[in-house]
Amino acid sequence: MNFLRIQKNIVCATCLLIMFIFFSPMIGSALPLEKVSLQLEWKYQFEYAGFIMAREKGFYSDVGLDVELREYETGDDPVENVLSQKANYGIHNSSVVINNGKLEPIILLATYFQQSPLVIVASKEIDSPNDLIGKTIMGTSNELKYSSLALMLNHFFVNRKNTVFKDHTFDMNDFIQHKVDAVTVFRTNQLYELNRQHIEYNIIDPADYGFVMSAVNVFTSYSEALNHPDRTQKFIDASNRGWNYALSHPDETISVIFDKYSKRKSLEALQFEAKVTREMMLLDFFEIGATNKDLSLRAVDQLQYSGLLQQDQELGDFMFEEALRKFGLGVKFTDKQKLYLQEKKEITMCVDPDWMPFESIHDGKHIGIAADVFATFEKHLPVPVRLVETQSWQESIAKAEKRECDIFSLASSTPEREKFMDFTSAYIDLPIVMATKTDTFFISNIDEVKDKKLGIVKGYAIAETLRAKFDSINIIDVDSISDGLRRVESGELFGYIDNLMVIANSIQKDFTGVLKVSSRLDEGVKLAIGTRSDQPQLRDVFEVLVSNISEVELQAIFNKWVSIKQEVAFDYSLLWKILAVLFVLTVAFFYHYSKLRMLNSELETLSVTDKLTGLYNRVKTDEMLLLNKASLDRYGVESSIILMDIDLFKTINDTYGHMVGDSVLVELAHVIKQNVRITDCVGRWGGEEFLIVCPNTGITSAKSLADKVLQKVRNHSFPIVGKITLSAGVGAFSKEESLQSTLRNVDKSLYNSKENGRDQLQSVE
Repeated sequence: MNFLRIQKNIVCATCLLIMFIFFSPMIGSALPLEKVSLQLEWKYQFEYAGFIMAREKGFYSDVGLDVELREYETGDDPVENVLSQKANYGIHNSSVVINNGKLEPIILLATYFQQSPLVIVASKEIDSPNDLIGKTIMGTSNELKYSSLALMLNHFFVNRKNTVFKDHTFDMNDFIQHKVDAVTVFRTNQLYELNRQHIEYNIIDPADYGFVMSAVNVFTSYSEALNHPDRTQKFIDASNRGWNYALSHPDETISVIFDKYSKRKSLEALQFEAKVTREMMLLDFFEIGATNKDLSLRAVDQLQYSGLLQQDQELGDFMFEEALRKFGLGVKFTDKQKLYLQEKKEITMCVDPDWMPFESIHDGKHIGIAADVFATFEKHLPVPVRLVETQSWQESIAKAEKRECDIFSLASSTPEREKFMDFTSAYIDLPIVMATKTDTFFISNIDEVKDKKLGIVKGYAIAETLRAKFDSINIIDVDSISDGLRRVESGELFGYIDNLMVIANSIQKDFTGVLKVSSRLDEGVKLAIGTRSDQPQLRDVFEVLVSNISEVELQAIFNKWVSIKQEVAFDYSLLWKILAVLFVLTVAFFYHYSKLRMLNSELETLSVTDKLTGLYNRVKTDEMLLLNKASLDRYGVESSIILMDIDLFKTINDTYGHMVGDSVLVELAHVIKQNVRITDCVGRWGGEEFLIVCPNTGITSAKSLADKVLQKVRNHSFPIVGKITLSAGVGAFSKEESLQSTLRNVDKSLYNSKENGRDQLQSVE
């Protein structure tokens, strides 16, 4: 019996040993998760839904992280916790952190609320910041010191000398029972309770007055970002994935928060918060987690102007990508991307073989701007990029469509190409122009010559764009830029269309004094890297490379090829040198004359054109006003004036930055130009004011035209900012009134349009 028991034990021990030997490699291969922590700035609620769902759905563990979400406790300081390395990452309700008038050294990783939900809720009799003077305001010390609220209050001279400030009790009953006149709140939170109780209130939002900051900003220390860049990037990517899931599954997310994290809020309150959270993220304009450097820089300027931040303070390299580039850690591929490249072995590339200075194929080699850019990329790629030689751009497109090359080095995205290619962010952005013979007058609108023969290289994106925009435009396919320009020179084509740098390079090299740039189109060309759509990892790889090439590197490459294009690469023999000298002596006078004529024409155009919008400038517009007033006084030819102004344009500049504001002006100029008659003169009258002089037009017709333009603008969607409106004043020239008097009356009508609610016109009757 004992023998059997011993035998049984031996068998069991053997089985256990076999199981241990078999499973031990699997146990050993499961690496422990890296423990990191995220310090929240408040209690568990939907404001942190993305981080909660990244943990609950395993997105953090998928990238090897065990993330602790630390709920805010009284006395916690998320910034101090991160900078002292008590926490790896933190949340802050501004993209810049200030302490005692100085910037804290943080690295910004991601921004989830592109517009801060921090506002002031005030009693119904308080309509504006001015009305807060002498009242009692409840808020936290930070909210009233370094936030967008602080900037707004400072701007309207609301301070502790003329107003009572109380520390926040976080009890809305203080406001409901009129113990305070106003209170700082988050749109995502306290408004729900006020609405539920049907409490009347007014909202004073700093964004309405040009003071815009972000919220739910994830930051870290320089130490964490630079010593653990891979871990930090994994944390950002997994958090973005969590936010994407939370927004796509709000009901599930709300249930998780309520059941597992906090019942402090009701399900209905969480649903309200989820709705407002989506609004604050501005997903129509920003990707989840996208950082906005311009907004941070503008906040610093405003804080310094208000005296809340010392003048000597500068942000420096506070963005994650900037810091990595500065310290040589810029290009970081994910593990999946590295595995993909390892299996890929090589990347095949098609180019445009005749498109200098951007690129061409010379003796089997890729040369030009794009070639130099790719030389920098290849320093970071673990696999080679092999050129696939072609004879034309059309052949390159055909090979890409057949999957005979993996990428385009330089291409624009079009609906047709997107059927088989993905595209990275653009790394080159240039205007499109048209070259014609030198005796052609300046062409202000391509629509004027759309019936003439206009050459574009077959397969170029601009042809697809123009055909979609202009009905029956007469575009002729050409084989190359050289082919197109030669056909313009011979008179076979009226003009050739391409980007400015390519045309300028070719004209200077081969067609000086014969061809010129006679028109700049409203369209531009954004050039990116095209990657085969059946391998989306390839696009991600090159997006990393594009995002990490600096402006300094690009400018150096551009400068190199701009200087090269000015050199004439002829290998003259002595005979040819003598003949060339004789030829130069013979045609010098004619060349000088042609050049002078061309430059004078360009100078004349520049002297009457607004540089930004391409419309007439103030000088030319004044000239047209005088001509039409003279026509009325001498011959009785009636004319009218329309003066238009963008509504709330300052808010656009303050919210999105002046570059976006400029793009709105350019787009608006195009919309106006497309919706007036060819005889009308459209000029930029001031910063955001436009003036239309309407010859042979009475006041009734002018009002109809103005109403049409306002309607077109009202229905037009502008990039980034969405919808905008115009206000207008309309008046007619009069023999009894001076031009100055007419302009004053029209300007007054415009003012009345603004005062009566904007987005309308008033006329001088």
